[in-house]
Amino acid sequence: LRPKEASLYQRYKPFKRPILDLGCGDGFFAKVAFGEVDVGIDPDESAIKEARERSIYKEIKWYDGKTIPYPSNYFATVLCNSTFEHIPNLGEVLSEVSRILKKDAMLYFTVPTNVWPAYLFGRLFFGKYYETFFIRKSKHYNLYAFSAWKKHLQASGFSIVYHTHYLDDKKVMWVFDITHYLSVCSLITKRLLGRWVLFPWKARLFTPFEQFLLKRLIRNTEKGPYLFISARKNSSIE
Repeated sequence: LRPKEASLYQRYKPFKRPILDLGCGDGFFAKVAFGEVDVGIDPDESAIKEARERSIYKEIKWYDGKTIPYPSNYFATVLCNSTFEHIPNLGEVLSEVSRILKKDAMLYFTVPTNVWPAYLFGRLFFGKYYETFFIRKSKHYNLYAFSAWKKHLQASGFSIVYHTHYLDDKKVMWVFDITHYLSVCSLITKRLLGRWVLFPWKARLFTPFEQFLLKRLIRNTEKGPYLFISARKNSSIE
């Protein structure tokens, strides 16, 4: 999932500065996908601490999930990867994003869509119960179709420039679902030792599996469980 998302941003680089990474987390994704970013904000204090150690951001601030701590018309680019779905007060945050962006500035983001639950492997056995469980566990408040995202963005003063779906492949999504449970060991070592990957060389053992995934990750689609959007702040918005 993350490698595919990282590839979607590359056509827009270099991003116009200053750049804000909204929901920056620990900074690992930004290091791979974005390069140096001016500002990162996140409500998770422990993630912010880890992001500082990566030296990706010139400045990192704690974010209360409501007011973005910067003046109006400040940023030229906002990046938001797999974050908007976790925000219960979506309209308020989109309005804030519009406020801190300059006129004609760009917003780039990825989100899961309304059909995302139908691609989960566990759904084959437990149906809607599994969908409800996984949505709640993932803290997904906003699973919308493209048409709904368009309305939300328009209401906050944005016009969509480009969009595409991706990962419209149930075999890949089944792997995505199953490996959540197989990654428990990595979660434990991360908590104990502070690292996700202890043995980088082990990736060589999975080369055939990697090739299987890569062939299915290359193409973008007209539908699917994930959505990438680039949107411009309307010049008429103050």
